[in-house]
Amino acid sequence: MIMGNKTSPMLILSICWMFYLYTYLARVEPSVLVNELMADFKITSSVVGFVISVMYIPYVALQIPCGLLTDKLGVKMIILISSAICSVGTFIFAAASNIFHLELGRFLIGLASASAYLCCGKIASDYFDQKRFSLLMGIAMFIGCFGGIVGTAPIAALVKQIGWRNTTYVISGVGILLLILTSIFVKRATPVAQNSTEKFELIHGIKALVKNGKTWLLGLYGALSYLPMSLIAELWGVSFAAKRYDLESREAAISSIIIFIGFGLGSIAIAWIAEKINNYKKIIIVSAVLTVLSLGVAIYSDTISYISYLSLMFFAGFFASSSILCFALVYELVPKKFSGTSTGFMNAVIMSSGLVFQPLFGKLLDFFRNDSVTDSGAPLYDITMYRSTFIFIIIFMILAVVAAFFINDTKRKEA
Repeated sequence: MIMGNKTSPMLILSICWMFYLYTYLARVEPSVLVNELMADFKITSSVVGFVISVMYIPYVALQIPCGLLTDKLGVKMIILISSAICSVGTFIFAAASNIFHLELGRFLIGLASASAYLCCGKIASDYFDQKRFSLLMGIAMFIGCFGGIVGTAPIAALVKQIGWRNTTYVISGVGILLLILTSIFVKRATPVAQNSTEKFELIHGIKALVKNGKTWLLGLYGALSYLPMSLIAELWGVSFAAKRYDLESREAAISSIIIFIGFGLGSIAIAWIAEKINNYKKIIIVSAVLTVLSLGVAIYSDTISYISYLSLMFFAGFFASSSILCFALVYELVPKKFSGTSTGFMNAVIMSSGLVFQPLFGKLLDFFRNDSVTDSGAPLYDITMYRSTFIFIIIFMILAVVAAFFINDTKRKEA
């Protein structure tokens, strides 16, 4: 696999996938720690929602800068630096003695995670056939979702055995291991632009993205269609399932696992189908409608069993993965050499949904709670409060359906 001083593209891509899996795991771990965090730090859902969403501040803000750095420095240096930062961030989160430490840890995790998906896109665009770009990015998303799967029920089981702090220390150690593997096996960074002419063109590439209405439309659809992931799979889904079906966290975490599995498999399947029929718009519209239907029945039907609920959540995640197509479409709005920048820009717009809606939905939960407390004085959240909050997910997903009708397929602009 390694020849001379050059690493094979497939090995580099595999390490990028491992890096993305690791950062995804670090991002979603708090989804099974909600009750522990509220109990240990005496905080409400509003505070938990904000603490967890802090990760999105650097994640979103640094997407374009990370895209530029990925184009300029190559993936090896990016992964080395980011793995170290993610390891430090998870360590601080594990050792936190107050809210500020939790927020600092989440901030560093977001900082480190910002480049993960971009590295996958950089290698996919630089070394592989552009016709396979959507599929390779779908595979990357699937592998990232596997990190989400590990970060739910398996992590919940580990938390039950050794506690949430020790579990987070273990995750911190994984980052050091990834740093070592990257140092050993990646011998050379990817080709990069160096001269001033290309830097000047890069600025024009960013301007082209910002000024193009198609970019923002794709971003709007992507951000809204990602809400089932950022709000249910990554944050409130475990608590909702636990309350609704009277389950322990590790059992309820299966519901988030199912969404991640659906999203991961859908990322590959939907990308493959879109490439096969050569019509992204049809796939996006159908997926958006089916996401709304799956979520609506799963959340608001009073007659479905837990197994039926899990099945519907699988389909909600599967069809929500159509957001992956936004990366393929925006990739074709600028020349190929700006692939890292275009992927970063789209990722920033899509992931801003977590930055905005995670704390907002925490506040909505507290609003519908109306100061209700348990006998011990802890905040009380019942199924009605969750459903009242989740109705806004349905509303925004309907807006995603509307946005989907205005999306057009695009053709590659060659550099």
